[in-house]
Amino acid sequence: MKIFLLLSILFITVFFVGKRFFNSAKRNLFKDQSAWSGKDIKIKYTKSSGIGEPNTNDNILKMIANESKVYLDDQSKRKEE
Repeated sequence: MKIFLLLSILFITVFFVGKRFFNSAKRNLFKDQSAWSGKDIKIKYTKSSGIGEPNTNDNILKMIANESKVYLDDQSKRKEE
């Protein structure tokens, strides 16, 4: 009887700890996905006199990287509030 009681307590403890660990891991893994799902990314840009017409892929990729950084910074500030 004592063995059955000890095994039952051990099983219940492992079950609840495992469930809490699994839910925590699932929440952390899918946290970023839920933040991005269903959102359209709108890139705001201003035409400055220094850039001109982009002729190479480097300029286009640099513009996209800069605008993405601005967008992600804005999103992280909103998340902190």
